[in-house]
Amino acid sequence: MKDSSVIERQAVRKAAKRLAPLILLLYTAGYLDRVNLGTAALTMNSDLGISAASFGFATGIFSAGYIALQIPSNLALNRLGPRRWLGLLTMSWGIVAMLTSLVQGETSLIVVRIVLGAVEAGMLPGMFMYLTIWFPPRMRGRITALVCLPFYAILGTPLSAFIMQYADGLADLAGWRWMFLLEGAPTVVIGLVLLKFLTDSPATATWLSEEERAALLRVTSAEKSTEKPKIRARDILHHVRDARLVTLALGVSLLWVGFVAITSFLPLIVAGFAEHAGSKLSLIQTGLLSGFVYVPATLVALVWVSSSDRRNERVWHVASGALLAAVGTVVAVTTSGLWPTLLGTILLTSGIYAALFLIWQIPVAHLSGPVAMSVGIALTTMLGNVGSFMAPYIVGWLRDATGNFDTGLYFIAVSLIACAVVTVAGNRIRPRPSDHGRSTATHHDGAEEIAAH
Repeated sequence: MKDSSVIERQAVRKAAKRLAPLILLLYTAGYLDRVNLGTAALTMNSDLGISAASFGFATGIFSAGYIALQIPSNLALNRLGPRRWLGLLTMSWGIVAMLTSLVQGETSLIVVRIVLGAVEAGMLPGMFMYLTIWFPPRMRGRITALVCLPFYAILGTPLSAFIMQYADGLADLAGWRWMFLLEGAPTVVIGLVLLKFLTDSPATATWLSEEERAALLRVTSAEKSTEKPKIRARDILHHVRDARLVTLALGVSLLWVGFVAITSFLPLIVAGFAEHAGSKLSLIQTGLLSGFVYVPATLVALVWVSSSDRRNERVWHVASGALLAAVGTVVAVTTSGLWPTLLGTILLTSGIYAALFLIWQIPVAHLSGPVAMSVGIALTTMLGNVGSFMAPYIVGWLRDATGNFDTGLYFIAVSLIACAVVTVAGNRIRPRPSDHGRSTATHHDGAEEIAAH
């Protein structure tokens, strides 16, 4: 008879091999529209007469629908199951992403972005919830890094630039319109793939043996997440009043200021740095350099999360990642020449991704049960998206006001330093007691293992 730890490792490997590629497809489809909008801005803004501030507002307004439907969408996942909900959402936002090709100006762009945010609201919290169902706490840092590899930027940005440059004028359509059409259509197909191949939980996984299913149910939150609880308003209010949860979610929001600003403006920032250095880049050159930035950033982030998992420590890894990103921001602004500036941009992106893969686990580490996890993760990502809403508009407005991105980058640096401070301070707050008068951490099924030391 096999040792239980051997069976558990075997089950986890099977789950990772089958599900990680599907979640990576989901994540890539969900974030491609973030970076391809930034690439589209290289020609779309001038075609439609959109200023940097207006573009930033249209980018950030995505978070309005995202914020409004974050918690309801994650609760719907609990009711319908991850397979149906994530598959249907992916198909929906693929269709809306294609409709971006029809925008005629700032107003229509804003409308499309609000709708896109609404249909994508359940993607990120749903994905994180899904990972808690399938993978034990001790490996969630690594599995998150694996499924969040930024192929949407490494490959997507050069692809977007290629389409824009070589499809421009085809059938009398601008290249950026073709880009939205050709990159939105595969997302619909990905949604169909998710509907067919995702599995809701280990309990329903026919591709696992009975022993493997039992092993995964023991070491994850899946056993409780298969319940269909009744969600009450007081359950939500209880967690909204949790000072630790809300403070740490604010740290997520501050980190996302940097993340969203970079994903929204990186091609414009790279083009601006090149112009300042006396270089004129083509669309493809801009796309290649923008995508290249993410390659070393990904390697740094993978090393970072591996260290975090080995040490079973999150808070200081997140804080140091945010501070590395802040240093990179200052380097990018204060150095002269394209390549030193790109080095600073690489450090900025590396630090953000190193922290981003880990930070979502900290606020919810003391929560237990499907209601608490659903509300906690959704609240964390909802407050995080407040930063997503603010950052692009502020950076764009500063770009219009000053003529460059330097002041906007300093704004990002301050936000990243604040993220480090808030994350460390928030982790020292005691968790709010449950309705039964004791911390939910005392009966949590294992997620407390991912709490910071």
